[in-house]
Amino acid sequence: MTRIFLLMLVAFALPYSVARLLSAAGVLKQPLSATLGVLSGMGAALAMLVVLVLLETDASSRDGAYQPPRLEEGEIRPGQFEERDPPPADGSI
Repeated sequence: MTRIFLLMLVAFALPYSVARLLSAAGVLKQPLSATLGVLSGMGAALAMLVVLVLLETDASSRDGAYQPPRLEEGEIRPGQFEERDPPPADGSI
């Protein structure tokens, strides 16, 4: 969760910093507010894209059913994911 927050912070702060630097250098001739609006929109789109990519490539998602913690023989067994059977070797599904 921290890396998502930091990536979103960078996505919003970077365009502002770049616009300020370019304005101070005299490269930007238009008003700073128009430039920041466009760059902020691009930063928001980038942040959403990064969040979607991180959610889709999350390594913690597992295939299989979750088995909650349970009491067996007087001991508490922790919750775990049941492993699914591997697909057949002949390629038929």
